[in-house]
Amino acid sequence: MQRRLTPFIAFITFVAFIATAGLASCLGGSSNEVSAPTTTGPYSAVSTELKDSTSAPAASIILVKAHVTHDGAAVPAAPVKFTVATGHGLLSVDSTSTDTLGVATVLWTLGDTASEVNTLSIVSGDGADSLHVVAVVGSPSYLIPITATTNDVPSGTPLALQIRVTDRPGNPVPGATVFWTTSGGTLGAPSSVTDATGIARATFTSTQAGTYTVSAVLPETATREFQVTVH
Repeated sequence: MQRRLTPFIAFITFVAFIATAGLASCLGGSSNEVSAPTTTGPYSAVSTELKDSTSAPAASIILVKAHVTHDGAAVPAAPVKFTVATGHGLLSVDSTSTDTLGVATVLWTLGDTASEVNTLSIVSGDGADSLHVVAVVGSPSYLIPITATTNDVPSGTPLALQIRVTDRPGNPVPGATVFWTTSGGTLGAPSSVTDATGIARATFTSTQAGTYTVSAVLPETATREFQVTVH
């Protein structure tokens, strides 16, 4: 009886082995398919809406919009790093993330010095861009007396007055027109134009003793007064 069962038991064992191996193979294949990684790759492009190597007034504030794309498609929630490379400017934030349209924004305040090149570096993933803006002299904003604002002169002696026109951060403004008025006496001219150093000049004369006020005026912007005592 035992001799008849032995081949049968061996056959059953072989079949069980084959079945087990096949099941393990099927399970292994299913596990590999579930765990297959999904990769999107690094960011590939960063660009801005501003034209490179443009110009803007010194100390002005510029809105920079950086677009991050991958294979031409916008990348939302992408980290973006902003760095002032040259120009001593300031940023509203050093880093941020793109919005749903793949755009990150920052306010960039240019440096105070006219003729200086301001450079902004923008990096996201392996994408990078640099934006260059040349700071230029801004609009006439202030009047800075060069000569004394209180003067004593003999009667009939011409008094030379000088004043400098600057923009908001203090850069001299050439070619600006300054108007002059006086409470008495005479002026050499009712207006004068600033030179390359931003200086405008006027001449005051009075043949009568007294105290006079001479005013330098930037219309709707600034006024500075000089007191002149004639004796």
